Amino acid sequence: MARVTDFITALSALSGVDGYVLAQSNGQILSHNLTDAVSYLPWAKTLIQRCTLLSAGLNNDPFRGVSFQSASRFIHLFPIRQYHLVVLQPGGSTNPQLFQHIEALIQETVERG
Repeated sequence: MARVTDFITALSALSGVDGYVLAQSNGQILSHNLTDAVSYLPWAKTLIQRCTLLSAGLNNDPFRGVSFQSASRFIHLFPIRQYHLVVLQPGGSTNPQLFQHIEALIQETVERG
């Protein structure tokens, strides 16, 4: 669990991270800082599974994440082995490279352990 704590500490330190949910693919939440964290999991799981299938069908590259914009914020979704990560970013955030920074953090974490 120390790696999860270290990962969340590093994630939370990134400029533009407004909220997050890290859960196992079975829906068990490992860490979050949102009042409605459970509401993000069903559709995040479905979207990650479908994007994974689409990526495999299109070019056989591993699916690394997806980002989209709602009315007031960006929502970033990442598969991390048997986990799902949802990160919220305010629409007017000053960190346009947040998706890439999270992806690099994930790669660094996964490669270390």
